[in-house]
Amino acid sequence: MKKKILLSLASVFLMLQSYKLLENIHRVDEYSWGVAFFLAWVLGLFVTGIFAFAGFAFPTQRLLPDSYYKIWFPERLDMVCRVLGVEVFRKMLLLTLWRNKKQRRGYFDGKRTGISVLEVQSKKSEFGHLLPFVLILAIGLYFFIIGLQRLAAFTLLINIAGNFYPILLQRHHRMRIQALRERLEGRVGREVKTT
Repeated sequence: MKKKILLSLASVFLMLQSYKLLENIHRVDEYSWGVAFFLAWVLGLFVTGIFAFAGFAFPTQRLLPDSYYKIWFPERLDMVCRVLGVEVFRKMLLLTLWRNKKQRRGYFDGKRTGISVLEVQSKKSEFGHLLPFVLILAIGLYFFIIGLQRLAAFTLLINIAGNFYPILLQRHHRMRIQALRERLEGRVGREVKTT
């Protein structure tokens, strides 16, 4: 309970900080490249953090129906992931943010029973990036409309790297989980018929 309260407070704090940042950001006609990059990065962290902390505290992934999380066209998703280099993104994450093996084991322990945990974690992660992606996309377009082109460009680029690619990665994980489950269910079905 204490953890949920702290995570909720962190989410509210980031929400207030995001609001303050957005409230004051339009007061300058245009930012230098460095300042624009920094502001876009901070905004991306703040907005994504709002949903990440909420997702750590509550099962936010349940706000979307199960049909959203089902991968309907795995061949298309696989092709899109290959074209966009999602595997390179995954390897980069493993070399940087996810290099800690203990942290990765919390996501998936490598056992058959861990598949369900991986699936839930995948849904949580995707939901935690989906809403920020949409919100930051709208903010980036707003920056463009009010004439803050550098800030808009960096906001959109950072959003693609920080939210769009993680969404694709989680969908790719679930595509593989779905295929694995279908194979396992097929095996169990064949074993039941032979006994």
